[in-house]
Amino acid sequence: MNKCENWLIMLLKEIDDGIYTLTICEDGYVFDNKKHKLFVLKKATVETLNKLMNEYKNLHLSGVFESKYMIKFNGDTKFTSNDQDLFFKVIELVYKGDNIKHPSKLLDPVIALIEELRVTGELDAMIQADGIDDTVDKLISSVDI
Repeated sequence: MNKCENWLIMLLKEIDDGIYTLTICEDGYVFDNKKHKLFVLKKATVETLNKLMNEYKNLHLSGVFESKYMIKFNGDTKFTSNDQDLFFKVIELVYKGDNIKHPSKLLDPVIALIEELRVTGELDAMIQADGIDDTVDKLISSVDI
């Protein structure tokens, strides 16, 4: 396992059984809350994420603290935000098959399934019912790779 010495973005999502984190490092490595390397992003994607975050630098914590989504940015402009739209824009960029260094043909079926379940709300229900680790295992095993 590679360590994330210099993290760029940390996404935190509150779920029933705790907080799930996704850490994006400056070198493109992406880790889950158990420090497992998930995949590596292309350099251009990391640059795009950096630009996106700098566009949102003035949107720090809003007065609505019910948000279960938090973003910490450790780039040029360090800030924390609970902007849900920004959270999902980052997720969309991170999980887009073309933005991942590994051959996308191996990941596309899993990513497509995750996106489909996220849109319908089933993904959150699965995570709340089974926990994140069991949900990931089920999703990976349900797709022919």
